[in-house]
Amino acid sequence: DGLIIAATDESNNNEMIFYNADGTFDTMCGNGFRCFCLYLRNHNLINREELKIRTGAGILKAQIISDNPFMVKVNMGKEEYHHETIKFDSKNELFNKKIMVEDKEFFITSLFMGTTHTVVFVEDISNEFVEKYGSLINDLEFFPIDTSVNFCKLEKGKLKIKTWERGVGLTLACGTGSCSAAIVAKRLGLVGDHVVVKHLLGELEIELKEDVYMIGTGVKIASGDFNLKI
Repeated sequence: DGLIIAATDESNNNEMIFYNADGTFDTMCGNGFRCFCLYLRNHNLINREELKIRTGAGILKAQIISDNPFMVKVNMGKEEYHHETIKFDSKNELFNKKIMVEDKEFFITSLFMGTTHTVVFVEDISNEFVEKYGSLINDLEFFPIDTSVNFCKLEKGKLKIKTWERGVGLTLACGTGSCSAAIVAKRLGLVGDHVVVKHLLGELEIELKEDVYMIGTGVKIASGDFNLKI
């Protein structure tokens, strides 16, 4: 869904610069981060398992826990409920707030987890429902810089989600969205500290400790050359 530029910052840390499918800059992409770790590994740009990588949301730490298959555990930090990208009562969180969007009632929670996310629990997570109401929720007055919207339901002990991602639309998976959904589900008393999140294209493990940890894979699917003519 996005483009990652590999760079180094002024302290010689590896830096991930991320752009959405529509060309807009975004501060963070959880799935992209794991792919970036794999890229660094495959191109011999790292020689250790403990990583520090700069993103638009700050420096994140990660640990490569397996090479075959490639698996990485990322410390995603802590969520923020009072953030400049969420316009709500400065004294209260936008947590489990009832809203009406056209003919549907939703209870929404919004937070910043490297990028802005809104979480809703629903029964219908069909692609058509997600595409329609994700865009409409994004247009609410609470989100001056847009939000991704995660539609969630519990299914066989796992947290099943589909994400309408800002700058993309319906996406096959979302790492920061998985973390956000797990955080909200725990606050609502629906899950414990270890959550398996199921997407259209695979699963992620989320650990909810003092910080939030995302555990998942990265897979190389293609390589090639691109000649840009300006």
